[in-house]
Amino acid sequence: MKNKRINLYLVIFLVALTVFLLLEERILPGKSRSPQYSRSSTELVGTVMQLIKTDYLEEPNPQRTTSGAFRGIINSLDPLSAYLDKDLAVRYLNKKMGTYQTGLTVYKKYGLFPLVVAVAENSPAAKAGLKVGDNISSINDSNTLLMSLIEVNLWLSSDLPEEEPLKLRVVRGTDTLSFELKRDYAVPRVLEVFTDLPGSLRLHPTLIYSGLVNDLKKSLASPPNKNKRKYKTLILDLRNCSAGDDEEAKRLVNLFVKSDQAGYFEKKGQKENLILNEEPLFPKLDLIIWVNPATMGPAELIAGCLHELRQATIIGTDTPGLVAQRENFPLDDGSLIVLVTSAFSLKSGLKLLDNSLPVDIKLSYSDKVDQDYLDKTRERLTNLH
Repeated sequence: MKNKRINLYLVIFLVALTVFLLLEERILPGKSRSPQYSRSSTELVGTVMQLIKTDYLEEPNPQRTTSGAFRGIINSLDPLSAYLDKDLAVRYLNKKMGTYQTGLTVYKKYGLFPLVVAVAENSPAAKAGLKVGDNISSINDSNTLLMSLIEVNLWLSSDLPEEEPLKLRVVRGTDTLSFELKRDYAVPRVLEVFTDLPGSLRLHPTLIYSGLVNDLKKSLASPPNKNKRKYKTLILDLRNCSAGDDEEAKRLVNLFVKSDQAGYFEKKGQKENLILNEEPLFPKLDLIIWVNPATMGPAELIAGCLHELRQATIIGTDTPGLVAQRENFPLDDGSLIVLVTSAFSLKSGLKLLDNSLPVDIKLSYSDKVDQDYLDKTRERLTNLH
């Protein structure tokens, strides 16, 4: 027991030392894919490792120590950074993540279980009975507490639809439940059109996919029911829109507003403005945006920019704040460090990393939340018109 305690103290010391060097000496600088080691930091690490080798009471397991230290350091930085072992690194670098899925959208912070924030209709997860609010405590008997969000999403997806079912252990209230899920669900790339509120058109993209802007322009140019009077308000339904492309998001915002600074991506000492050059096609259309905890990344960029630049009304619940750019840093053993090197901020300065969008009309999640969106939007439409 005493030796285990000493081992724990050693790992904690190594973690603290590495964090200091990462932040102060920039062992992994955001600008370079080939880390540049300063002489002072190299000598310090060498001194520490030499002391451990010559004076520590027993020979530590180097692979376990360094892997555990890297995982703890990187995964705890923010929800989008991650340390991936060799096998997970291969899948991540080969862009295999997300081909076939369970239908679950999860959000995870370090030291907490992955939280289910959306369940896709007719997916394996929906058919098995998983619910929003479930906490996933283990995946294939591996504890999820110290996993990164990237690692969880890699587990929840597969390269082929016929892979073995995934075993999940889920905490729901005071109950612990077990599920087996196939990973054979592919997220459709479509723009759904609804006319469920008079005088408005509701458009729901399943994700911010390449070609979405063209589909959206077609829907706005050709109302579904030409016999009705033209709509005055667009309801952009970004609920459960958890993936996509930042460039497509930028083009979508540009449909409604032109700006030389719609926001900015910021890394150490640098700002890159988000510039919307094109003349907007729909500059006068009233905008209402629906969001929920599964509104992530590019969808948050869209909602935030339109809220500030076009005074769009945001209705829904808080979002996780996952608008950032990442870089990959391969290690000699085949593992991979994925680091956030740039975070997006709105023009006002609100950083959308670990911060929710500003929600104008807040809702609470319940079984009747879909009706709440409609009711609150109907009230807002009355004020607009």
